[in-house]
Amino acid sequence: MRYLLLACLIAGCISEHRDARDKYNAGVAALAKAEYEAAEKALLDARSQAGVDPELRFRAAYDLGVAFAAHADQKRIGKDADLAKALELAQQAVSWFSDADRLRPGNADTKANLAIVRARVQAIGDELRKGEGKLEVRLDRLIQDQRGVLDEARAAWVAIKQAGGSDPLAQQAALTHLADRERGIGAEAGVVGDLAADEIDAIGKKPEDKRSEEEKVRMVQLKNLDLYLLEGRTRITEARRKLQELAAEDGVARSEAALVALKRAREQLLDPITVMKQVAQDEVSVAQDTAQSDTHALQLGSAAAPAALPGWLEPAAIGERQGSVRDRLEEVRARLTAATEAPPPPADGAAAPAQDPKQAKLFERVKAALPAVGEASTAMDRARQALTGKQIKQALEHEQAALEALAQAIEQFSDLKQMIELAYAEHQGLLHLLAPEAAKQLDAAARGKQTHDALSHNLGRMPRIQVLLADEAAQLAQQAQQAAAKAGEPPKDPPKDPKQAEAQQQQVEAQQQQLEQAKQQLARAEELRGQAQAALAALDKAFATNKDPMPPAKDADVKLAELRKLFFSVIEHLKELIREQGETRDQTAAANTEDDFTRAPKLPGLVDRQDGHQTMAKAITDALAQQADAASKHPPQQGQPAQGPDPKALAGAADEVRQAQGDMGDAHTTLTKARDAKNRTVILEPGVKSQAKAIEHLEAALKLLEPPAKKNDQKDDQQQPPPPQKKPTEPPPQQQGGAGQRARDQDAKRQRDKQEPGSDPVEKDW
Repeated sequence: MRYLLLACLIAGCISEHRDARDKYNAGVAALAKAEYEAAEKALLDARSQAGVDPELRFRAAYDLGVAFAAHADQKRIGKDADLAKALELAQQAVSWFSDADRLRPGNADTKANLAIVRARVQAIGDELRKGEGKLEVRLDRLIQDQRGVLDEARAAWVAIKQAGGSDPLAQQAALTHLADRERGIGAEAGVVGDLAADEIDAIGKKPEDKRSEEEKVRMVQLKNLDLYLLEGRTRITEARRKLQELAAEDGVARSEAALVALKRAREQLLDPITVMKQVAQDEVSVAQDTAQSDTHALQLGSAAAPAALPGWLEPAAIGERQGSVRDRLEEVRARLTAATEAPPPPADGAAAPAQDPKQAKLFERVKAALPAVGEASTAMDRARQALTGKQIKQALEHEQAALEALAQAIEQFSDLKQMIELAYAEHQGLLHLLAPEAAKQLDAAARGKQTHDALSHNLGRMPRIQVLLADEAAQLAQQAQQAAAKAGEPPKDPPKDPKQAEAQQQQVEAQQQQLEQAKQQLARAEELRGQAQAALAALDKAFATNKDPMPPAKDADVKLAELRKLFFSVIEHLKELIREQGETRDQTAAANTEDDFTRAPKLPGLVDRQDGHQTMAKAITDALAQQADAASKHPPQQGQPAQGPDPKALAGAADEVRQAQGDMGDAHTTLTKARDAKNRTVILEPGVKSQAKAIEHLEAALKLLEPPAKKNDQKDDQQQPPPPQKKPTEPPPQQQGGAGQRARDQDAKRQRDKQEPGSDPVEKDW
């Protein structure tokens, strides 16, 4: 029995040994065909089953290093480049070459390739971090860090308040830690300030007449950024001092002020229409607080009214906020004015250079918007003065006038897609006004005025959209004419290779096909615009004749939604949604630290904002799902580059946004409960966490849709050597001179070649 058992064990070992060698051979065969995933799997199995076979363990580890390194090179370049994945694969190559070096310390090829892959890891990491040193990126990261400190400081403050302030040292560790983090954020803010100063100096060294219009605008932006960044650094220092003193409430106030200053610094680098949208949102908030202050003033003296007006509803405090909003608008006004300043006349009587038509149209829009911006600024200043004098009714009128003027200015900057977005958004508001719920919230006069104003605005937008579509069609016709002329001309240097000539012809045909598709899209857009205009006219007639307005309103909604989808840019809307959800999260986190009376007027607006985010997330999810289905049904032809993300990335992004939509629903539920709660307090912390999770999912979706920048340098592509070509073989002693040994011989030869002058070991070896 003992001998039988021994025989079985021996047979099992031989069988297992044989299987491991077979898997190694399969891995080498896959590696020779550049099937890296299959090679990695087979070689991993061989390495794990190698047992006490030292030769097989070494060769499997070595070839795993080769496989992962070649796979990393594949992911680093080409049309499907993914630098993050390339970095991960290169790091695994380092691990396996390290394992091979441990198994056979004296192997020169292993040490050389280990040094090479380590250099590759560093190079790929540098590529990934290439954009991280930019001013905008570092400022965004700075805002994110400051937001994190503010959230934790608020949590500590809430914990102290809930404990009744009986033990001020209970949160000492947390507050001290936050003070240390503020120190680091302050240092990083200094670095960002240095980056801005360097860019200002670089532009300032150019003579005034040599600066482009973009550089002039950038100079104004950077100088304003520097001012707010300096204010942010001051507030960060103050917050750090208060947190060190364990003054949680004051620390929260300073931290919030620092975050506001950093956001305003970042705002300087945004385009004017985005800034004015944010200003308009803040102006709406000011108007809401002013209305709440007016309501509170009317209730004074009643039994239910509080004895005194809360500090944040004091007209003077609202007036300060109004002044701050006006200052931001004045910054936009300064930027627009700088952009329209005429350049000095050319010297020596030379003729002025012809202005680019697109730039000329942009300047026309800016000039048309400036009067409305001035009107809004004047109205805000009057509102501020009225608030200072506690003339709340007059302040509300001026604030409404400022909002209307801002809307007019924003529309002057709107391109075709933005104009369609404005029309769609306002029509959604009109539908909300027609719903029965609106009758409970507004009196008949106010509801009727807002409804007719929204309809009037959209009726006025339809002709402007028609003009913008005509402009797009004219540009498209010009491009088609140029493409046809280029296609009709014989090439100056015709390619000798028939395949290259065929590829060029396919490229020309693809361009013509794209132009034709764009032409059809514009034709369909004009058709939908006309139908939407007819539906809006029918809605106007229904109002005039006291008929049911819902059928034409719904018809217009369908047409505007279809028109919007034609120009729907998922990535643009996704970025906007991330930004807006972040703002809502900040407002919710701030409301969570306030008492019931203070936060009660803010909750309806937060609920509406969160509901809007859900609606947008659903639209993005549907669009991504449709794009994924279309991409899977119509994959790119052999040799043709892929247009946009692949179906897998689109489907993954759709799933991420779908999960974000669920988290938004959870946040909406929390906010709704808090809004509708009577005589009880609903903690908003779960909603804040749900909003944070939603942002994480949205950012993950954006990462799938916008992978790291691809490497397009053909020279670099040519320098990348092909992976080693191996043939299936077994390691010795079964077979002498196998592919693994030949590969190492080739590597050794390349190592010797590297010693020649002018060679590059990192780029030439493998």
